[in-house]
Amino acid sequence: MNRKTKIIATVGPSVLTKEKVEGLLKSGVNDLRLNFSHGSHEDHAKVIRWARDSEYNCAILQDIQGPKIRTCLSEDNLQLKQNSDIDIYFTKGISNEKSIFIDNQNLIKDINEGERLLFADGNIVVRINNLSKEKINGTIEVGGELRSNQGVAFPDTTISLPLLTDKDIEDIKFGNENDIDILAVSFVRNSRDIEEVRKILKKTTKVIAKIELKIALDNLNDILDVSDGTMVARGDLGVQLPLEKIPLAQKQILKLTNERGKISITATEMLQSMHTAHRPTRAEVTDATNAVMEGSDAVMLSAETATGDHPNLVVEYMSKICEEADKAKVLKPSSIETGEIIDQVPIYVAKAAVQVANDLNIEYILAFTESGRTAQFLSKFRPNGKIIAFSAIDKTLRQMNILSNVTPIKIERDKTTDQMFKTADEWLLKICKLKKGERVVIVAGTPPNIEASTNLIRVHTVGVI
Repeated sequence: MNRKTKIIATVGPSVLTKEKVEGLLKSGVNDLRLNFSHGSHEDHAKVIRWARDSEYNCAILQDIQGPKIRTCLSEDNLQLKQNSDIDIYFTKGISNEKSIFIDNQNLIKDINEGERLLFADGNIVVRINNLSKEKINGTIEVGGELRSNQGVAFPDTTISLPLLTDKDIEDIKFGNENDIDILAVSFVRNSRDIEEVRKILKKTTKVIAKIELKIALDNLNDILDVSDGTMVARGDLGVQLPLEKIPLAQKQILKLTNERGKISITATEMLQSMHTAHRPTRAEVTDATNAVMEGSDAVMLSAETATGDHPNLVVEYMSKICEEADKAKVLKPSSIETGEIIDQVPIYVAKAAVQVANDLNIEYILAFTESGRTAQFLSKFRPNGKIIAFSAIDKTLRQMNILSNVTPIKIERDKTTDQMFKTADEWLLKICKLKKGERVVIVAGTPPNIEASTNLIRVHTVGVI
C-alpha cells in the first residue's frame, strides 16, 4: 500500500464484534476511535482487547464527551414556529410549543440579551430578548422540529462550565487503566482546558484538542502550545460558525497545526452518504481529497463505520481516495515553529534528513525513536519517500499509526548505534527487499535509547556495515 494519510474509524454497533473489528483493520484502518458519548466501559474494553490481540498494529483513540448540553424530553412531534415567542427554563421539564427545558441551572448566568441559542445542530435558532432569575425569553428566528435530548449550542456566549464532567473524569480514569494511546478532548476553549486534562491523564498519552468552538479557533495558538495536535471537528464547529466559513477555518487549523509540528486530523461527515449508500458522492470524494492535500495526518470516519451498513467498504473507498490524493504535489511546510520547544535539534535534524533524501531521490528514511517525536517531525516535512520508524516501546509504536507516511516497526533495543545500523540493514534486505548498494537515510540519537537525543543523520549504503 502506498497510502500515506492515516484512517481513523469509529467503532459502534455495526462493528462491535472481534471479527468485525478485525475486518476494519484488514480493510486499512490505522486507528480505532472509541466514542465515549455512547457505549459502556465493558464494550470499550472489549474493543481495546480485540485491537491489542490483533496482528494489525493500531492506535486506540478515546474521544470523551465533554460538557455536551442537551434539552430535556419534548412532546411528540413538537414543531416550533418561526417568529413565535418561547420561554427557556434551565431545569427539568418537558418541552412544548411555549417552553424549552434545559436541565442546567448554571448556564443562565452566562447568557446575555441579543445572543442566540441554537438547537438540533443549528436547525432551530432562538434570539434572546430578556432574562430573569428563573428563565429567559426569546424569539424563534428559525423554526423546526425539536425532539428529545437535542444538542444546544451557544455561538455568541462564553460558557463558564467546567470542561470535564464527572463522567469525563471517570472515562479518563478508564482510559488510564487500559493504557489508551490518544485522548481527544471535546469542547476545548483554551490552553487551561488541556492543562486540566493532563493533570489526570497518563503522561505517555497523546492529547488531541477538538476544535469545535469559535473561542477555540480564536485561542488556537495557545491550545497548540500544550496539546499534541488538533482535530477539525466540523460537526459542532458548523453550528458555531456560518457554514460558508467552515472550509476556511479547516484550512487555518490544519495550516497552523502543521506549522507547529503537531498532529492534524479532519473529521465529520467525510463519506456520510455511505452510511447507507454503496459509494460516496463526488462532493465527498472532493472534500476528502482536499482534507488530505491541506495537510491532514489522518481523516476520520464517524457514523459511516459506527452505525453504517457497509463499514469495510467505506474504509476501502477512503483508502483509495487518500492514496490518490497522496500522489499529488502539495504545498509542504517550509519550517516548523520551534518557540515552545526547548530542544530544537531534533527538528533541524529531521528537516535536513528529508532534504537529503529528497535531493538524492532516496526512497526510505529510517528513524530510531523512543517517544515517536523524531518520526513526527520527519512526517511534518512531508518527504517524497517513505518513513520507517523503529521503536522497542509498544505504546510509541501504536501512537505513530496516526502520523502521515510513518510505518512503525517493532525492534529489540540495541546498545550501540552500530548495532542499530545493523538492525536497519537486515530489515531492509529481508523485508523491503532492497538490493546491496542502494542507499537510505537513517536518523538516530547518540547515545541510543534516550528520549529527545536525536542528533545524527547517516546516508547508509545497504549491505555495507
